[in-house]
Amino acid sequence: MNFKPDSDELLRIIFESATDLAIFSLDPDGLATTWNPGAERVIGYQEEEILGRSADVLFTPEDRATGEAKRERHQALTEGRAEDDRWHVRKDGSRFWASGLLMPLSDPKLGFVKVLRDRTLHHLSELKLKENEERFRVLATNIPQLVFRSRSDGHRTWGSPQWIEFTGLDLPASLGLGWLDAVHPDDRQATQDAWKAAQENGEYYVEHRIKRIADGEYRWHQTRARPVEGDTASGQSDWVGTMTDVHDMRGLQDRQQILMAELQHRTRNLLAVVQSIAKQTVRNSTSLQEFSTEFEGRLGALSRVQALLARLEHKHINLDDLVNAELSAVGEIGSGRTTVDGPPIALPAASGQALSLALHELATNAVKYGAFSHAGGKLSVSWSITEDGSQPHATLVWKESGVELKTSPSRKGYGSVLIERSLPYQLGADTRLEFTPVGVLCTISVPIDQGGEDNESG
Repeated sequence: MNFKPDSDELLRIIFESATDLAIFSLDPDGLATTWNPGAERVIGYQEEEILGRSADVLFTPEDRATGEAKRERHQALTEGRAEDDRWHVRKDGSRFWASGLLMPLSDPKLGFVKVLRDRTLHHLSELKLKENEERFRVLATNIPQLVFRSRSDGHRTWGSPQWIEFTGLDLPASLGLGWLDAVHPDDRQATQDAWKAAQENGEYYVEHRIKRIADGEYRWHQTRARPVEGDTASGQSDWVGTMTDVHDMRGLQDRQQILMAELQHRTRNLLAVVQSIAKQTVRNSTSLQEFSTEFEGRLGALSRVQALLARLEHKHINLDDLVNAELSAVGEIGSGRTTVDGPPIALPAASGQALSLALHELATNAVKYGAFSHAGGKLSVSWSITEDGSQPHATLVWKESGVELKTSPSRKGYGSVLIERSLPYQLGADTRLEFTPVGVLCTISVPIDQGGEDNESG
């Protein structure tokens, strides 16, 4: 014959078996009248320690001071139940977070029954999650990057205020794939393909152009994203990403590539110029010592003009700087026997390089045989802008005086060849070199309207 406990016995068995729940009863004034093993385990009081005592000791001192226990009993009487989620106090004084339910017994005169469940770990996890969410919000809304959250397929779930301000797309318009409206049409396919690749390698990366609403400009952005949570119920993981403006950096990289190409081009041309100088110097030298002296001087002139060009980033070079550099090299700036005069004229790099070598040859010749080798010698260097048809020219006149030249040179040296042949060939210049009885007279007319391009020639 099977034993069937009566309802009171069955209730007692359930009451004592629920060791994970604190279940106890209270009289109308809040004194404990029953106390199950779960209450002993969760709260710490033994049955004999708490029965007949006020169960208000479970409330924190702050809650007891505001009468929360009495308010809870009143709510249970008037509404049939009172639920609370709050901090409670164990016998040892430690606190735990519990979800509680207080209900009146069938006969309200008998008091109440209360069920408490320890939810401390769950509550702390929720607090930690809220704290992390707040940290993320503060970080995401205060960094210069455009921050977003999305699913692993690129469907956006959130966009930072920076994104909204930059693109003009508010949050509703950005959700799902609406954010793609801010991506340049030519970059949208690559943007979506990157999301497909991200599902395989666990990281999203793409560079694409994003439209700035303020002026309508599409600016290059580098976008990265990584998953930060496990799969959700829908099978889609949560991703967080940033979009960094790299438009200016890409411009600098493009500029750097152009400069590298220009540097390689100029280096090849410079080596060709050095090779040509060496050949011409060897051809016109009668000894190794003469070659060494002449070659070193010409390399010095080449070095000076390269230093000027380096300061100007290989753009245009002032004619005045060229003249003064070569006269300074022979110690004739401020000597009192040299006059330099002319308007500001900017020459392309190629013209400046060739002209500096010509000025060096004229200055060197003046030291050896001309105005700077005679006590009464003088030099006038002047230039002006002249018109020859539709193209302007910079016309430089090198005029020496106070020199006694009885005969002209018997052979054409490197300087003469450079001025009379190389400059016309390289620069389209008009040149005239005369050895007059009183000194050298040289006129060089160089085109200066070259569209800002430095078309160098070896």
